[in-house]
Amino acid sequence: MKKVFTIIALALGMGVTMNAQTLITNESMTSDADSVTVSFDVDTDDTDLPTRRKEVILPYIFNGKDTLYLDAVEVYGKGRYKRERQENAINGDRDWELGDYQTLKREGIYKYESKVPLKRWMKTANLGIRRQIVGCACEKDLKDENLAQASLFHDPQVQRRIPAYALAEVARKWDFGKDELEIVFKVSKIEIDSSVFNNEVTFGKILDAVDKIYSNPNYRIEKLHVAGYASPEGPPKFNTWLGINRAKALINYIIEQRPQYGLTEEHFEIHNGEENWAGLRRVLEASDMKEKNEVIAIIDDPNISGEMKKLKIGAMDNGWVWKKMLDEIYPHLRCARYLAIYYDSTEDKLVEVVNEANGLISEGKYEEAYNLAIKYKDDPRMSGVIGVSLMMQKKFEEAMPWLLAAREEGCQAAQKNIDAITAEYEWEEKQKKIIEDYLKKYE
Repeated sequence: MKKVFTIIALALGMGVTMNAQTLITNESMTSDADSVTVSFDVDTDDTDLPTRRKEVILPYIFNGKDTLYLDAVEVYGKGRYKRERQENAINGDRDWELGDYQTLKREGIYKYESKVPLKRWMKTANLGIRRQIVGCACEKDLKDENLAQASLFHDPQVQRRIPAYALAEVARKWDFGKDELEIVFKVSKIEIDSSVFNNEVTFGKILDAVDKIYSNPNYRIEKLHVAGYASPEGPPKFNTWLGINRAKALINYIIEQRPQYGLTEEHFEIHNGEENWAGLRRVLEASDMKEKNEVIAIIDDPNISGEMKKLKIGAMDNGWVWKKMLDEIYPHLRCARYLAIYYDSTEDKLVEVVNEANGLISEGKYEEAYNLAIKYKDDPRMSGVIGVSLMMQKKFEEAMPWLLAAREEGCQAAQKNIDAITAEYEWEEKQKKIIEDYLKKYE
């Protein structure tokens, strides 16, 4: 009976040693740009650790085959602490005391913290601990425990930016082509005179164009464009004033002659209003004046101001070239030119659809704009809208063919959008290089 009792007692002793695990709580595993911090609380009061034993708690971070061991914490029973102190004293270290990551049983909460370098493999990292009971002849590794799981490393991604976009208005255009419809003015005058320079015939053509648009119920006027010019023979400031007011004179004439249409100045848009150097060059090229090439060379010189151009031309052939130009060429430059009428056609339903889709894009409703526009994908005028709606959803690869098609159709806004996407591609490549260099630090 005594023999059986002894075997049972030994078995109970081993059971105490095996279950003498210290309680661990509040485990945490966090990361910043460079490191991982592991922390947890070790409750040295909540343990059955025998006095002659110590418990070694070894934390480690692992993900698959990758493992990184951290500093171990040791919890001493008082008997074990005294024994190791005696052993160190015998070996010459009489001042030995517990150091970092070492504590005594019954000392309350020991707050553990260890910081290690962040590694790329820690995308899904687990925090485990391995326990070992040390003392006498009964050292024993206990079963590993998994305390926590976290994503500590995140591969940085290039986030596509939304570029600025340009929208193209879809409108019809009543254009006079080669017939410039110039209303010519007398020197330094802004008053319209229908009796000179064939102005009366030109007035008839202009008013006829307005009548054609307004007599068609399917057309809606957007803008009437008028350009005013002055010949370069006077002072620049005065010539600018002349150009603008000559355009206004033509605008007022049209309003007065067609009151039935309810036109106001808001229906018109004035262009240029400057000295007509471009017009002078064009008229000279078409003329048979023998000095024209010399004059054109002066006009084309970007390093000569407008006033200096006048002086240089005025000095040619003792002023006879200038006089000839005043008599034969400059009268054609004192004009108000009727350029074009822009209008919408109510019969052309696509105009309304484009305007509606453009409105959705302006409101940031890019997917709705795409869903509307794609129904009319066979009409080339819709290509730009489809391209912009995709571009604003960061679908650059899908957007580019539509924008290229729009550019082929002559859409100026398409090129601006293509340039914007190209700039974003270049930015993405730079960001990828930055990320590659960044990731090398964490291999």
